[in-house]
Amino acid sequence: MSVPNNANTYLPPSPVIPPFLVITNITNAPNAVVTVSTANQYVVGQVVYFSVPFSYGMFQINTLSGKILGIDVTNLIFTVNINTTQFDAFVTPVGGEQPATLAPSGANNIYNNTTVPFHSEGNFGN
Repeated sequence: MSVPNNANTYLPPSPVIPPFLVITNITNAPNAVVTVSTANQYVVGQVVYFSVPFSYGMFQINTLSGKILGIDVTNLIFTVNINTTQFDAFVTPVGGEQPATLAPSGANNIYNNTTVPFHSEGNFGN
């Protein structure tokens, strides 16, 4: 039986998720509601890291990590356990600013409560 060089028959397949998602809005709420621009495979319980440039207004969330509490896949919305009630309002700047993003964060992320870790696209072999 011939097995391709990149196929490891001893490890379960790991899900491939986007390395980051572009944020289009974040609400001021006890649990932040985050809207993203594209569909994805992020899941409840996953920890995400925020990268929000100063010009987006809600600079206080920049570099914070939070756990996804809920997902509305139809409307591309995540509820995250970060209290943003006292943060500045999120605004989308006009011009060539780098996008506000969220990305998988930390080594403790697991997929669907198993021992299979999250992997981003291009992270082959890990």
